[in-house]
Amino acid sequence: MQEMVEEPTADTHSTKPPRRNLAISITAVVIVLLGSVVGYLTLIPQNHVVPSRLASLVTLHPGVKAFDIKPTSSLVQPVAKSGIKSLETAAKQFPAETGIYARVWRPASNTATATEIIAFLSPTTTTARSVYKLLSTQQLSSKSYASSSLTRRSTFHVSGIAGSSGATYSSSAKSTTATASPTLGEAIFRIGRVVTLTETLSTSNAQTTVQVIARSEAAQLRSVGSGFTLAETTYPLVASIVWAVVTLVLLLVVGYIPFALPRWRQRQALLRSLDIEQREDAWGVVYRRTDSGWSAYVPALPGIDIAGSTRTETDQLLGEAIADHLDEMRRDGLPIPEQNDIEVGHVAAAARPA
Repeated sequence: MQEMVEEPTADTHSTKPPRRNLAISITAVVIVLLGSVVGYLTLIPQNHVVPSRLASLVTLHPGVKAFDIKPTSSLVQPVAKSGIKSLETAAKQFPAETGIYARVWRPASNTATATEIIAFLSPTTTTARSVYKLLSTQQLSSKSYASSSLTRRSTFHVSGIAGSSGATYSSSAKSTTATASPTLGEAIFRIGRVVTLTETLSTSNAQTTVQVIARSEAAQLRSVGSGFTLAETTYPLVASIVWAVVTLVLLLVVGYIPFALPRWRQRQALLRSLDIEQREDAWGVVYRRTDSGWSAYVPALPGIDIAGSTRTETDQLLGEAIADHLDEMRRDGLPIPEQNDIEVGHVAAAARPA
């Protein structure tokens, strides 16, 4: 007879995790990770207004040989004392988007020459236009420096800077010395939310000088970009570490649950089945104390009557006797009686008349 070869079958108890559990685990990990990142960026970072960031709005290199030196002064100017109402109002509502910064160059060898660049940061382009209009009226009109005996000599636009305006001023009094009087050159322009006022005091061509400096400043503003802000974000070290540890624990938990849950269910089912088997294999016993110890018998299994010197010994002997008795009944093909067919209780004797 040809020997039958059994076809190999899949091992139903394989330790390889089902793909469904793996997919659930990966999905849960991704959700927790994304939630943790969003929560961290929302709750943990701390924003601070850093006025010193305004320094990046003003160039360090004016582009004119006489002024390509270390600045004489650089400082944040208080908006509240600027006299520009629109900027003062904006500073109260948007402190991280409003500010004034000034930088001055004054060559030590010639005190008659100097350059100052002042940058006015506004929260919106609308406010910046208002600032530009006000500065142009104050600084570039024919009467702007009349109180200082300066007369406007010319007006101009800075090439390469759209919407720019400029003017030069010189002394209206006749010079009585051979030394030429310095000329004041001013240029004002707006790039995005920043308005810049450039002032140059020079004994040579002030208009050319201020135009070169204005173009250098415009290049600086373009490199900074339109999204400039005074807000600075910091991430506290301790809070970040705690957040990372909690996130890691959650990732481990949600990643392990899809694999642990089926095993836990199987274990619970196994424990329940063992409990049922133990209950089904338990037999009702009647105990009786004797002079020598204990005796016991099983009402459902007639013929089993055991005696022992202690209760423990009696239980042990009774268990062995029940097992032997059941094996004998199975060999003989006899039906095993139900354990619940017999109940043991207590009944009080009926009262009888004397």
